[in-house]
Amino acid sequence: MSRTQDYPLGYTELEARRLAEQGALLEDFTADVFHRAGLREGMTVLDIGCGVGDVSLLAARLVGPKGAVLGIDRAATSVQTARGRATALGVAHARFEQAELASFETDQTFDALVGRLVLLYLPDPAGTLKRLSQFLRPGGIVAFQEFDMTATSQVPPGDLFVKVRSWLLAAFAAAGAQLDMGTKLYSSFLRAGFPPPDMTAATLIVCGPVATGYGYPVGVLRSLLPLIERTGIASAAEIDIDTLAVRMHEDALVHERVMFLPRVVGAWTALPLSG
Repeated sequence: MSRTQDYPLGYTELEARRLAEQGALLEDFTADVFHRAGLREGMTVLDIGCGVGDVSLLAARLVGPKGAVLGIDRAATSVQTARGRATALGVAHARFEQAELASFETDQTFDALVGRLVLLYLPDPAGTLKRLSQFLRPGGIVAFQEFDMTATSQVPPGDLFVKVRSWLLAAFAAAGAQLDMGTKLYSSFLRAGFPPPDMTAATLIVCGPVATGYGYPVGVLRSLLPLIERTGIASAAEIDIDTLAVRMHEDALVHERVMFLPRVVGAWTALPLSG
């Protein structure tokens, strides 16, 4: 990401907290992909678009203190938050640097290149993957996770959910994000010159009396509100963000609805051991 507007949710403290909560929701899915990809103790890992550090800290747990993780992100505030979290957790083998993906350089060679929910914001995901893979050793691992937002659904669909989904998709589209980046991981890996990846997908499901799951789409929508109003997608009054999660939950209970959050698609491969 080369410009602030390339991340449509912004860099507020509220968004930093939302990212940490999202990281907790997705942690098991990401850990599964990393395990399948072969991340193990002692490896060195480069995490691109690390944000507030969730993926880097997960990778750090997998590689242990004999390994090392470098997380890079263009936002100084995110890097500062990630450093603080690593320090608070006593994770000395995860470090963070502010860097643009297009110009990042290092003398270090890594065993794995990873990322989550970053490629969808890039104009050329395959080109970025190809460029950054130069920092991998022969046989190095590439493992990424991306959303397919278009798979977000509700059964049976309610009018309120349909509005929320349309607002979210319109906002990300207006920002130039690739709504179905998860489905494009296979072709992106091939275009980067990688061997065909293995892939998996998972979906978080929200239903029943527990209301917490409705906070996820509402939290995303809250961070997108400035963009939504600026682009005329909807007004703050129309969305009524402070009551939205409760209204969605009450509607779902009355009509026995099940909500499927964005499909989380993972892809991983290993580079050849020799050229």
